[in-house]
Amino acid sequence: MERRKSWPFWVILIAAVAAGLAGLVEFRARGELSLAREAVRRQEVSGALRHYARALSWYVPWGSAETAAAELLELGLRLKAEGRYEPAFLALSRTRAGLYGARSLYTPRPDLIARAEPPLAELMARRKLGPEASASDLQVQSRRYLDLLARPAKPNLAPGLAAAGGFLLWVGSALVFVVRFSRGGRRLPWLLLWAAGFALWLWGLWLT
Repeated sequence: MERRKSWPFWVILIAAVAAGLAGLVEFRARGELSLAREAVRRQEVSGALRHYARALSWYVPWGSAETAAAELLELGLRLKAEGRYEPAFLALSRTRAGLYGARSLYTPRPDLIARAEPPLAELMARRKLGPEASASDLQVQSRRYLDLLARPAKPNLAPGLAAAGGFLLWVGSALVFVVRFSRGGRRLPWLLLWAAGFALWLWGLWLT
């Protein structure tokens, strides 16, 4: 009976720890987003690109990282319209790479990726052909790059599930191990679960 009653406690505890970690990630993303906006106000493009990209690396669903991706996309489009092709290329490529880098069970914000790819393809063509390229050559090369960029890249479902499940197993077994250690209970099974969860999490991240 006591064992049955303990499961809700562990579920709530694991959920609380996962929520705390998600909050920490969101806090870091929000901080980087604030720094990026400040750099934009100071017209420091390189600093804005750096902090927007860092915000994207701290991704949680519907968090500040998605806001950073949208603002980075708009920055890239504005730079391109101003003829500042190199920083525009960096902004658009980092938008796309950041969102694809954050995918797990799904690809976040595919609408932003779809908006970034056509101008990014044009900028890639300009870099390849140089400033002396004709409009027709530039158009043909842009279409080639766009075809490569727009090919659907589906998220890897199995590694994504492994990363999520392994993370929960890793955190949960670590909590149980600490409690068992303080009470003198059997610790070896939970230690083995901790190692398995950690390995599963790393494997999922590697293949996602």
